[in-house]
Amino acid sequence: MKTMEYPENSYLTKHRQIIEALTAQIQANQLKPYDRLPSEKELCAQWQTSRSTVRKAMDQLADRERIFRVPGKGSFVAFPKILHQTSQILSFTEKMKAQGLEVETKLILKELIDPSEEVAAALKLAKSARALKIQRLRIVKGEPMVLQTAFMPANLCENLMKEDLESQSLNRLFQEQCDIRLSRSDIWIEAPIISKKEKKLLGNPHVPLFLAVVGVTFDQNGKPVRFSRGIFRGDRVRLKISDSAVFELDYSSLLG
Repeated sequence: MKTMEYPENSYLTKHRQIIEALTAQIQANQLKPYDRLPSEKELCAQWQTSRSTVRKAMDQLADRERIFRVPGKGSFVAFPKILHQTSQILSFTEKMKAQGLEVETKLILKELIDPSEEVAAALKLAKSARALKIQRLRIVKGEPMVLQTAFMPANLCENLMKEDLESQSLNRLFQEQCDIRLSRSDIWIEAPIISKKEKKLLGNPHVPLFLAVVGVTFDQNGKPVRFSRGIFRGDRVRLKISDSAVFELDYSSLLG
């Protein structure tokens, strides 16, 4: 167990001193994700305070998602969740950079397919029409965060098959290579049933919670041009949605 040194902050109440000290160590990476924290009894002795004071501090740290508890095992440092605010008109990479994070994109597949009924209906495809399927994995700080799959009419833009989709945004390619202006999207969130392959791509097949952001994107003429599904790791990502948001998928991080 780590030996901790605590600053003297006499102007703060005791439980605030505990919160500030542990938060500072977490931010400085002295306490890393999944490190076990001292027990309440140990903290009482170190801080020369009551168990109720220690418990109040730990409760507030848990409320802030700085720590998490495992019954019978103790308290541990939580992995910091990445925030996705869908009302912000920024790309996935721009949002991550705003949080001081670098993004790596890995292309999983790019192929022409016979679309499922769901995809064909969303894109309003003719019965014999084919679709282009693009699947990419977004990796942040070396960890997979979201698996994004996009479907588009095969005849929408021939240039998409030739482009490097690991270094370029689909939204930007729509505009620059296909002369398509993305105007809006209909988006919904669901608890997905995902395959073993998808779980493995997301880096941890034992994660119990995933979130799916699904949407249909429309061009300037109101025609559906993309059906997308992004699967997020629920233990790594927090989604924030404004009910007054106007989703302009030209810069949407969740679907592009």
